[in-house]
Amino acid sequence: MSQSPLALVTGGAVRVGRGIVLALIESGYRVWVHCHHSQAEAKALATEHPDGIAGVCSADLLDANARARLASVIGPRLDLLVNNAASFERGAFVDRSDDDLRRVLELNLVAPLSLVRSCLPALRNAPAASVVNIVDLGARNPWAGLLDHSISKSALETATAGLAAELAPLRVNAVAPGTVAWPADGRAPEGSEARARLLARIPRGQIGSPEDVAQAVCFLARASHVSGHTLVVDGGSTAALGGAHA
Repeated sequence: MSQSPLALVTGGAVRVGRGIVLALIESGYRVWVHCHHSQAEAKALATEHPDGIAGVCSADLLDANARARLASVIGPRLDLLVNNAASFERGAFVDRSDDDLRRVLELNLVAPLSLVRSCLPALRNAPAASVVNIVDLGARNPWAGLLDHSISKSALETATAGLAAELAPLRVNAVAPGTVAWPADGRAPEGSEARARLLARIPRGQIGSPEDVAQAVCFLARASHVSGHTLVVDGGSTAALGGAHA
């Protein structure tokens, strides 16, 4: 009887991370779910899917020692590492500090690279293993008020390509979602001009969903000759940017 492939998804208890975990379970993976503040949600997910969840690991990814402990928990083999956990800190450039930038870079860039390094022995014990980093459109078109975030995701996308070359035959790819959920702070309520403007920039006329991102992750996990690429999941928004200047 073949052994189920194992995955580790950081930030896997809520939102996009939860969608990725559920899609991987549906695809036959057993999944280690990392969480930090969402421990209750992670435990509930494990209770709902006892056969699909390999375990729940709580760790502050800003802490190098906690990252090392996380990598040690998963065991000697890992088929898929999904670096999903990230911050999304807003603020005008002039109002933020060097410490703010360092904190964002530590979580969004240093932590994923640290986990790849720490998990490398386990990944190399799985012949078809791969890494999928979650970036976003801010990596290519920096967002006003989110410069620290955009810088960190741009660097992670660059690192994805570099790691694909340096760590081969291990495959390393990224997924760059567009809008896959409405802002939780109410900045674009239903029927508002803000929501209409956002939808007007998406050729398909609708936002995506966590499930759309999860489908892209599952594709990259099984695409055996795809490495060093970023799969954009944005309903055509990036493609439309060119037409806007025609």
